[in-house]
Amino acid sequence: MEGYHRPVLLKEVLGALNIRDAWYLDCTLGDGGHSIEIIRRGGKVVGIDVDPQALGRVRKRFEEEGIDKSKFKLIQGNFRDIKNLLQTDIPDQKFAGAIFDLGVSSLQLETPQRGFSFTRLGPLDMRMDPDLEVRALDLLNAGRRKELNELFYRLGEEKYSKRLADALVSAREVRGKGKGVREKRIESTRDLAELVENVYRRVGIRQWRIHPATRVFQALRIAVNDELNALQEGLNQVIDLIQKNGRIVVLNFHSLEDRIVKNTFREWQEQGLGSVLTDKPIIPSADEIKSNPRARSAKLRVFEKE
Repeated sequence: MEGYHRPVLLKEVLGALNIRDAWYLDCTLGDGGHSIEIIRRGGKVVGIDVDPQALGRVRKRFEEEGIDKSKFKLIQGNFRDIKNLLQTDIPDQKFAGAIFDLGVSSLQLETPQRGFSFTRLGPLDMRMDPDLEVRALDLLNAGRRKELNELFYRLGEEKYSKRLADALVSAREVRGKGKGVREKRIESTRDLAELVENVYRRVGIRQWRIHPATRVFQALRIAVNDELNALQEGLNQVIDLIQKNGRIVVLNFHSLEDRIVKNTFREWQEQGLGSVLTDKPIIPSADEIKSNPRARSAKLRVFEKE
């Protein structure tokens, strides 16, 4: 269906889940791409998403596809609270598998007012849950030079984090009379992207394969939504919700997420909870990356519970 998010490594995800007539958890529902295929293969799905806009789109999509309402249940919430969410709606349910497709969806990237993309002019928002209080712009305006440097370096793995922090602080500071402002004030996604471009040009980098603002936007999004802590908390809870021989499948898109997943799966195996089925992560083929550039950094890891 046109206009919906195209799942990465879809064939590999579905194969890893080993789908049968049972209930599965889609912890990051998004546009429902994984859920709809699980249902088509005979499974049933509980889909969770923190974004109410995503839930509305999926309900409409499932209705258009003629999917029976007995085959799915949709819940709004963050997967870091998954046990509480399920206890309220579906107490004592165990699942044959769970999928986490981390990161941002195509819908979020392509909706300018959400502020996730440096290619779309919009406010610096980046909240997946619109009820969150802190936006990306709030972090940029409130963060001290040292805090911004650490944010970009740690969460964005940004080489020029200190220079970027300096430029952002300068953009906030109005100099004395006659001196003006050293940097253009940052108010929109485009303002921030241009500031990052200018910093890169100053260090002599004038061409790039991946836009230099990519890592800065990633860092802000992760911080606004507390994504790394949410991932760890979600994994810690989901293991208790999976049946014997059930599988947990995680699709991630950067090294910080991948490290958490890899280490958690290894710890589970050492504790005798099951087996890691992917010694090395599954990555997209060259053909998939060519047809869907957003797949380029994807890594898929799978754990089977005993």
